[in-house]
Parts: sequence; C-alpha cells; structure tokens
Amino acid sequence: MAFGDRGGRGGGRGGGRGRGGPPGRGGGRGGGPAGRGGRGGFGGRGAPGGRGGARGGARGGSRGGRGGGAGGARGGAKVIVKPHRHGGVFIAEGKEHLLVTKNLSPGEAVYGEKRISVESPSEDPSVPATKVEYRVWNPFRSKLAAGILGGLDHIHIAPGAKVLYLGAASGTSVSHVADVVGPEGIVYAVEFSHRSGRDLINMAKKRTNVIPIIEDARHPQKYRMLVGTVDVVFADVAQPDQARIVALNSHHFLKDKGHALISIKASCIDSTAVPEAVFASEVKKLQSEMFRPREQLTLEPYERDHAMLVAQYQRHA
Repeated sequence: MAFGDRGGRGGGRGGGRGRGGPPGRGGGRGGGPAGRGGRGGFGGRGAPGGRGGARGGARGGSRGGRGGGAGGARGGAKVIVKPHRHGGVFIAEGKEHLLVTKNLSPGEAVYGEKRISVESPSEDPSVPATKVEYRVWNPFRSKLAAGILGGLDHIHIAPGAKVLYLGAASGTSVSHVADVVGPEGIVYAVEFSHRSGRDLINMAKKRTNVIPIIEDARHPQKYRMLVGTVDVVFADVAQPDQARIVALNSHHFLKDKGHALISIKASCIDSTAVPEAVFASEVKKLQSEMFRPREQLTLEPYERDHAMLVAQYQRHA
C-alpha cells in the first residue's frame, strides 16, 4: 500500500470521493489499490481543520468542527440575530433557530458552547461594520433557558437588573444571566460546593458583573455584607427546604414587589408524591412567606418533573 495502512480518512474522501474506482469499494476512499483501498491518503485524521483533505475544509474549517476546537457556528450573512421579547435575550435564525445571549467576554466560551459572530453594520457609512459575538444558550443545561423556550411571559431578568442567583453550580447559567443583565447589572452567585465554586470563580474572572459567593444559601446572614438589595431572586438549589431558602434570602435582600424565579425539582422535595402535588405544595409554602404566584409551567421536554414558578414578593401585606 502506498501511504500507510490507516493513514486517516483523509485524501480519498476529500478528493476523488467515488466509492467506485476500480472493483470493490476501493480506490476512492484511500487512493490505494482495489479492494477496500486502505483508507489512506495524505492528511489523515489530523489534516487541516477536521477529518482531512477537502471534506475537512467543510466540516472543520468554518465550523471549527471536529478538527479545530469548539469554535463558533456559522455566522455572518447566513445568520440573522433578532431580539427576543425578553430584554437581553436573542434568537439566532439560520439553519435552525437558537436561543443566544450577547457575549460579555468576546472570544471566550464558558462551557464549550457554540459562539456566533455576526457583522453589525454601522450607521455611519464611512465606519466599517463591527462584529458582535453571541453565545448559544442550551436549554438542556439551563433551567432558565428551558423556561424561556417553554413560554414564560416574564423573567424579570433584564439589562441593568440586580440578581441573586442561588445554586449557581459551576456558572453555566450564571454566565448567560451575566450576559443578559450586561455591564450595568450585577449577579450575586451563591454556591455551597467548593468544587463547583472553583469553576464559578474562574468564570467570574472574565465577567466582572458576577460576584461569586461560596456559602450555604440557608445562612444568608453570612453574606449579608456582600449582597445589596436585588430586583430578582433566582433559585435552583434542588433541596427539600427550597421554599424556606428562597424566603429567607428574599426577606434579607429582595426589594418590595421584586420577583422570584424558582426551579422546582419534584423528586428532590418528595419522591413519593406525584409532581403536580409537590408543585402545589411549594406554591402554598411561598404564599405563606409573602409571595404571590404569577406564573407556573413545566420544563418538559428539557427537564423531567421540573416546574418553573414566578412569584412576586410583597414585603408589606
């Protein structure tokens, strides 16, 4: 065989493609003799930008695909980014519609998500167009994104908002909330786990509007000196006493007529009851803590037996 036994799937599939060639499947795939043709050719799997040769250009080059790191999705003229009805959130319309946020730290991905660069024309014809980068917000990895795609009427998290995020984990969703509130807003991100907290702190180094707090959300008095009055409390703590945790933090930090968004995981609160009964029970607990429910929806198909509850806090009855 001319060029190595398994020289990678390059060469052949990129140039000469035909599975035909001389008899059998040969010739085409590897440029070798008949038979299976030895999958060889130059370039192998490590050829420029992807799975080699010409095909690598398409699959690897512009998408950054299998050969060149996470990269960004195809942008430019092929993708149109439109504002979502929730401020600070956008829809990228291309081959598929994607929920995106404007990247507060261009060129940086937080958890390997796709990035989309779109040229934004200048109002002044003499000034060249500028590129704006957006990050794809995956609803399978973010309860808030699942709620938005599920049809929440109001998320109350908007540019300039101050948000207390309970259950920040490693900062996947927090990074998108930081994009939404923008440089004028602020996100206080509370996480109890020190392992996740390290990732959260590293993310916050690039997003200066995030204040990471590695503390137990059951004890808000421990971080009362760090957190000011907030517009929204978002909770994804998945604990049996979640309603109490939200109420405690709201009494400390949430402004009058502010809002709470609570991701309720039924099995974490009562694994023996049906999810609908658990959701109803949580609503009653919050009503006793000066909350008025405004919206509730399930997070299917993104999360099983989860609901998102939006409630308004009334400090004075």
